[in-house]
Amino acid sequence: MAVNLTVMDVVGRQEAAVFTWNPVEQMWVQERGGAAKPPPAPHDVHAIQTWFLDTDENEWIQTVLGPMGRQLAAQWRGAHRVPEGAVARQPKATKKRSPLPFVIAGVVLIALIGGVAVAAPGLMNPNATPAPSNAVGVTPGISSAPSTAPSAEPTAAPTPDPTQAPATSAPTQRPRPAGPSYTLKNGTVVTYTGPVTATRNATLPASFAVVLANGRVGSGSFGIFLNDPVTVSNRRAVNGTLDGNGRILLQIPTNVPAASYQLLFSFGGETAQITTVTVR
Repeated sequence: MAVNLTVMDVVGRQEAAVFTWNPVEQMWVQERGGAAKPPPAPHDVHAIQTWFLDTDENEWIQTVLGPMGRQLAAQWRGAHRVPEGAVARQPKATKKRSPLPFVIAGVVLIALIGGVAVAAPGLMNPNATPAPSNAVGVTPGISSAPSTAPSAEPTAAPTPDPTQAPATSAPTQRPRPAGPSYTLKNGTVVTYTGPVTATRNATLPASFAVVLANGRVGSGSFGIFLNDPVTVSNRRAVNGTLDGNGRILLQIPTNVPAASYQLLFSFGGETAQITTVTVR
């Protein structure tokens, strides 16, 4: 039976406050009743719903949609959910009985029936010998020995994937030229490839090769010295630059007295003697 929200409950009694929740504007709209504080926001804020205040119990109870609620429901045409009916009070949920005892009883019953069925042949014929459950019939003249023939052909060895690039070997180290050599602190090797004798009042064709620690050729400025450790006036020095192959050839003057001289080089911030040159 429909509830008429527009009539008074009892003559002379204040009309109960009724509010409808507007889920679009997220606010309560008062349907009827005097000035009253709206109820708290409902749990389902996306459904149109109407609540009234039960003054006897002093609690808010959900009911059927009021005029404003029905108008909103017709306006939005199902865009928002509408409760199916009024919910006066939440009934206590009935406690469901667990089906576990019935399941256990069914399992026990099936086990008993199965045991009786297995024991029935023995009870009917005590002298009968039960047949093995996994017996295999053998035809006369056919051996039951397992076959030794291979079940499949041997698998061919896997072929390398042509798409995979072959592994690259480490770069070949540049061969060190023959001659006296000196290793710097950073691993660079300096080798003298020129003569160790020279003619007085001519030049000494002093040639060097420089190989870095990583096997690459050296580059940069290079200096050599024909050094007399006793007389400063007999010292001669020449500077140059290594070529693209890490080599250099410098003509150092030999206009000095005939004697033995130290041949020094300067490269990479280090200066060291590499050999001894005799001037005749």
